[in-house]
Amino acid sequence: MPKSSNKKEKVYSIDFKKLERQGFSSEFLISEKLKSAGVDTKGGESLDQLLSKCSKFKKVPYDFISPELSLSESIIRTLLIRKNSKTGMHQIQSDLSAVWLDHYKLPYKNISDSGVLGILEKSGFFITSKA
Repeated sequence: MPKSSNKKEKVYSIDFKKLERQGFSSEFLISEKLKSAGVDTKGGESLDQLLSKCSKFKKVPYDFISPELSLSESIIRTLLIRKNSKTGMHQIQSDLSAVWLDHYKLPYKNISDSGVLGILEKSGFFITSKA
């Protein structure tokens, strides 16, 4: 009989409150990311409205996560596509793999545990909790 693991995977989301305490507008940051992907945004849209627009890239994430983006930016966009829902590291890796390896055929992108975890744990942009 297999052992059951009580250890839950950490999950991550973008810490919008921290960004705003540091003087950034979450809405502005997201609208700029959407504009870079060709999406028109109106001024004054709420965070929820902008996250809904990001989630429309779920079926075509390669239109929002392009190969020239850094790993950090790609992780942020992956979470935006998921409406900033709490997401485990392995799911983030899987989402990035679907874009970079399956669609763009870029085996050199570093989506190893240490690469992704280093950004999630040390960048200061993410909230960590247990699943």
